[in-house]
Amino acid sequence: MSLGGWEGEEGCNDDVATSAIVAAHAATLPEWCRRGMAARRVQRPRYRGSTPGRAANRPRNFELGLHSILRDYFGVDGLPPVYGPREFERCFRGPMPVFLRIYHAIKDLPFWVQSVNATGRPQAHPLQKLVAAFRVLGYGESCDCADDYVRLSSSPISRAVALFTEFIVDEFSPRFLRPPTTAEIGNILARNAERGFPGCLGSLDCSHWQWSACPKGRAGNYQGRDGQRSIMIEAICDEDTWIYHTFSGCPGSLNDINVLYQSPLYMDVITGKLPPRDCPFTLNGNTRTLL
Repeated sequence: MSLGGWEGEEGCNDDVATSAIVAAHAATLPEWCRRGMAARRVQRPRYRGSTPGRAANRPRNFELGLHSILRDYFGVDGLPPVYGPREFERCFRGPMPVFLRIYHAIKDLPFWVQSVNATGRPQAHPLQKLVAAFRVLGYGESCDCADDYVRLSSSPISRAVALFTEFIVDEFSPRFLRPPTTAEIGNILARNAERGFPGCLGSLDCSHWQWSACPKGRAGNYQGRDGQRSIMIEAICDEDTWIYHTFSGCPGSLNDINVLYQSPLYMDVITGKLPPRDCPFTLNGNTRTLL
């Protein structure tokens, strides 16, 4: 046999092997498609809404949830509440006057107002939604944990938390989360001078907020010296615990100085916007202008 004939026979064998591989691959494609469709069919959620297979609603009894809140913290039928103002402030992370002020400001907004469904039955009261939002934010619990007390599912509770946060920022930040005015600066300086801290405008500190659900890809950036993943929160408050500056989002691996270099407060200080330079004070016989 000549060399050319041997090469032709080898090329023919290669073509046969290639054809067999392609045929086997083409035969497995339908099986892969069938398995993929079966997996998607298993993971597909059940039908909801006005279709067969809809899950039945739980009889949550909104009236019972409202009655429990009123009985525990406000009193019903002339009886005193189960928990007084001191326990209310501990449970809700704030005094009752602040809670009532927020309630009266938010209760008539579209989501919070009590509605009536198609059967004529009243739905959840604004007080239930607000209590659920306070519990989620105050205790850091999931939206399902408040279901047994306020009688609301996780969906309206999660929406209440999001809308409550937006309402607080839009309604109260222009008045409270702002630099102090000239009159307020004078009062703060006078009170701190009496305590032996002349020129002190406030206390600046950074705190670590633990991030329990930190992704593994960011664990190295957000892991501090204690081995915990956290987010840094910078804040300034006066002696009345009025927090007029907050800055959050820096990784927990940074120290306070590195956080300060990224803070908008530092930019305001080096540009002369804050603190004001027209409030001199004397310390150890030296007159200074930078509070």
